[in-house]
Amino acid sequence: MSLHLPVRALCMTALAAVGVSMTLLAGPAAQAAPVFTDASTQLDAFGDVTTNDFGGGSDCTRTVSGGTEPSVPVVENGPAASAATSVSGTYANAGDPADTGNSSASVSGTAKIASAGGSVSTMDFATQSSGLLSNALGGSPDCFRSVSAGLDFDFELTVSQPGFLTLTGKNVGSAYGGVGISRTTPAGQEVYVSSAGSGLRSNYETKVYLVAGTYTGAFESSSFVSGSGTISGSTTVHGEFTLAGAQTSAASGKGTKFVTVPAARSCATDTVTVAITNKKSRVSDVKQVTFFVNDKLIAKVKKPKKGAEIKLGVADEVTAALVAEVKLFPARKGRPGKVYEVATSYEACS
Repeated sequence: MSLHLPVRALCMTALAAVGVSMTLLAGPAAQAAPVFTDASTQLDAFGDVTTNDFGGGSDCTRTVSGGTEPSVPVVENGPAASAATSVSGTYANAGDPADTGNSSASVSGTAKIASAGGSVSTMDFATQSSGLLSNALGGSPDCFRSVSAGLDFDFELTVSQPGFLTLTGKNVGSAYGGVGISRTTPAGQEVYVSSAGSGLRSNYETKVYLVAGTYTGAFESSSFVSGSGTISGSTTVHGEFTLAGAQTSAASGKGTKFVTVPAARSCATDTVTVAITNKKSRVSDVKQVTFFVNDKLIAKVKKPKKGAEIKLGVADEVTAALVAEVKLFPARKGRPGKVYEVATSYEACS
């Protein structure tokens, strides 16, 4: 799924300077584990030198050198893969021998993918690119001229357990960058995320729910000069995948001595099941446990029993910040009891 922005056919919505466009689609839940296909996961560097006659004739010509580097595989859990290319060109105008020009462009970058437990964990892409085009006459009245160099990180992955992919991207300088991920279904291709931007600085962050299926995608950056001028820029993209319902922050607080929280919420029942300690000596000290989800009071349990399980309802589509407030009996009569907390958080389920 090569994007080749902006000089080749786009597979995403391109934006004017500093803009960003996103398309997010969700789907039903499924079961289990993104896997990259090494044969389709690679870095592709490209360079282009073009010219066209404004009048529709054939007087405008060019010569091209470079810009044809082989693809570089990006291996799952392997070292960062690197790729680079440079292209140069000269221009002529048969109708005006004085109308000549020169151009060059280059790009270099890296890509890295990692997985854990049968699921993709992170994806990273970073590039630097530049371009230069000059004309002997300052500009050609007869010929449209351009030069570009870019880098695609193309990939294919299979998602067997649903989850959320969060993408954070930045373009600096004159780099044009974007991301696109889509899924092919029996009914045709569904776009899951599409974002592109350029300008002095364009940033974006988007999060998309991926259902089970096979996805193709590309992260890309390029520098493109038309007419005349000099440009340079950089692009970075970072992606993180989290399984639906997974715990996103470890339990913290002294309340962990009294309340145990699960490693994941239940997406099937839309609940988070917490447990009171099995230690009799500790549970006898507990006067009350109050539970909050996203700062909303969900339940109060007075004098909880040893090992008791409490199911807390959580809406399917929201992330859940859980806090359990444990209030102990006073150590001395007339004194307030100590209060301890345990806090954690969970990914949404859809």
